Amino acid sequence: KHRDKDWCEELECRMVVEPSLQDESEFLYAAQPELLRYRTPELTVDKVMDWYQTRAEEIEHYARQVDCALSLIRLGMERNIPGLLALCDNLVTLEALVYEAGCDLTLTLKELQQMKDIEKLRLLMNSCSEDKYVTSAYQWMVPFLHRCEKQSPGVANELLKEYLVTLAKGDLKFPLKIFQHSKPDLQQKIIPDQDQLMAVAL
Repeated sequence: KHRDKDWCEELECRMVVEPSLQDESEFLYAAQPELLRYRTPELTVDKVMDWYQTRAEEIEHYARQVDCALSLIRLGMERNIPGLLALCDNLVTLEALVYEAGCDLTLTLKELQQMKDIEKLRLLMNSCSEDKYVTSAYQWMVPFLHRCEKQSPGVANELLKEYLVTLAKGDLKFPLKIFQHSKPDLQQKIIPDQDQLMAVAL
C-alpha cells in the first residue's frame, strides 16, 4: 500500500457508511457453485475434511499433478484433519508409480482406488529390471506393505505371500532374490520374520 489507511477507511467505519460491502470472492462461487457448501463463517471438521479430499482429487484429475495433490493432503494431516490417511496412502502409491516406477502415465487416482492391494503391488514391481529388483523392493514394495499394514494390521504378510507365490508359478528368479535378501545374518531384510520367511518359501 502506498499510504496508511485513514481512520474513516477502517472496516468499522465503512460498515456504518456502506453496510453491504461487496464480497470480493463472489466470482469464485459464480464460476463454481458447488463451492457454496463451504461458504460459512464456521466450518465443521467434516466440511474441512471434505474440502481437502475434494480439492486433492480435483488437482489430480484436472492437472494430473500427483505431487501437488499429495502436498495438499499432507498439509491437512499436519493440521490434524482426520480421515485423510487412505487418500494420502493412495497418492503416495500413485506418486511412486507415475514418477518413479515407470508405470502407465495415464493411470488415474480413481482407477488406482478401485484396484485391490495385490494389483497395486504387482503394478509397482511390474517394470523392475532383474538387476534393480532388490533395490526396487526396498524402495517401493516394503513401504507399500507398511502402508497396507497401517490400514489393516496383518494384511502385509498375506499380500507378500500371495505376490511371491503367484510370481513363483512362472519364474523363481525374483522370489529367490527376495529370499536371499531376507537371510537371518543380514542387517536389513525384506522379510524380517524368519517364521514367515520359511512359510512363504515352503
